[in-house]
This record gives sequence, C-alpha cells and structure tokens, in this order.
Amino acid sequence: MTAPASPVVVVGVDGSTGSRDAVRWAADYARMAGAELRAVASWRWPNYVTRIPPGVDLEADTRRTLQEVVAEIRAEFPEVPVSERVVEGPGGLALLSQAADATLLVVGARGRAAYPGMLLGSVAEYCVRNGPCPVVVVRIPAK
Repeated sequence: MTAPASPVVVVGVDGSTGSRDAVRWAADYARMAGAELRAVASWRWPNYVTRIPPGVDLEADTRRTLQEVVAEIRAEFPEVPVSERVVEGPGGLALLSQAADATLLVVGARGRAAYPGMLLGSVAEYCVRNGPCPVVVVRIPAK
C-alpha cells in the first residue's frame, strides 16, 4: 500500500500586492496543514499583439517574477516545501490546471488587471466558479 500524497496548496502569483498577500496567506496555511505550496504564474500574448516585439520574453519575465516572490516566501517560511510552475495561457485556466490534485486553491482578490471598485478580479471569480477544490480569495486590507 502506498502512502497518501501530502496535501497541496496552489496559489496564483502575478507579482501584484494582492498576489503577494495571497502567497503569504497560502504559505502560512501550508505550514499549518503540513502541505506543499505550489506557486503558479501564467503568461500569454495579449490578443491585440500581432507580432512579438524584439527582445520581449513574457515567459522569462513571468518566471523571474515568480522566482522573486517565491524567494521571499522561502525565506519567511523555510519549513514549507515550495514548487514553482509557469504555465502558458489565461490565468484562471492555468490555475485550475495546476489545482486538479490540490486540497486548496488560493488567489488574490485583485491582481494586475483589476479595475478600481471590483470586489474580485476576473481570475479570482473564474476560480471561485470553476475550482476543482475549495478556493480562498485573499483581499487586500483597506487602507
């Protein structure tokens, strides 16, 4: 008989303040639950871009942002195992693809593309509506 896999907490990372708050919350939860933290960032070319500008590498930029955020979390929560995934595609679909085996999915309420006054960003709303596991939405504290 094989031992059950350890629980996995998936968290979305886009480098925004809301995303960083979500990652910190998810890492603290993973620490308490004895879970692995899977940090996921996604990238895609905007629909209106017809040619790739010279020197632009969205995948590499996304990976750098993810590594920066994860380095902060590893320093703050050294006991939490963290894996990193960079996925091409829309944020909501990318997160759900990585949360298929997760016990929890954590997203920030508003990321980079949010409009002022929105309670949830489009990615958070998509995940809440379609998530394969429980979804926690971490809101930025009011200032």
